[in-house]
Amino acid sequence: FAIFATGRAFEQIRNSIAYPHLNVKVAATHAGITVGEDGGSHQSIEDIALMRVLPGMTVIVPADGPEAEQAVYAAAEHDGPVYLRFGRGGVPVIHGADYQFKIGKAEVLRDGGDVAIIA
Repeated sequence: FAIFATGRAFEQIRNSIAYPHLNVKVAATHAGITVGEDGGSHQSIEDIALMRVLPGMTVIVPADGPEAEQAVYAAAEHDGPVYLRFGRGGVPVIHGADYQFKIGKAEVLRDGGDVAIIA
């Protein structure tokens, strides 16, 4: 559960991984509010904020299965601490076979001139 991987372990992650900039990867599942029957105590809405505040911590939140697979490989190759955040349930596939994940690179899903959504 993401809330326990980041919340309960925050001090250890901060002091023993982020500050010394160790090459440690933290992966957590059941992120967000989709954990359903597990209740509010298991829902994580602050895990991204907790990890983003740490110096040198890279936070990756894949959108679908193909991106998740590539993100795991990218995190393994990345030198430094990484937090990988995964949901619980299945999600629609939005990335095609030609998609290439790169840490820190923005992704344009659709070109247009009426509105911009940055998430």
